Amino acid sequence: MLLKLLSESSWMNHMMKTFEATTALDSRQRRPAQLAERELKHLELILASFVEGSAAPGRLPTKYWDMRVAQLDSDYELVPSQSHRVAMLQRKLAMLDSALNSASAAADAQERQNRRVAA
Repeated sequence: MLLKLLSESSWMNHMMKTFEATTALDSRQRRPAQLAERELKHLELILASFVEGSAAPGRLPTKYWDMRVAQLDSDYELVPSQSHRVAMLQRKLAMLDSALNSASAAADAQERQNRRVAA
């Protein structure tokens, strides 16, 4: 009887370790493409509002949104059309970031010029 309890106990320990190892492996697997669709639509909407000028670009930097887009690629098992949309979002964000940096640099240059004229 004691031997049977010990073997059941070791079997349970083995099963628990197997379950924990499987759960840890599953947590590293990428999520299905269907779950990415909502995130993709949200990011496309946010980026469209930046491009249209209806969102204040200073609220969250473009680098934040770029990180969110990159996370889609790493966390989800995207289908080819979704991968294409992610790549488009990344290109548009890079162009937006470049435009914002250029506008900021131009505003800084204009401010310096105004200071020189006022002095």
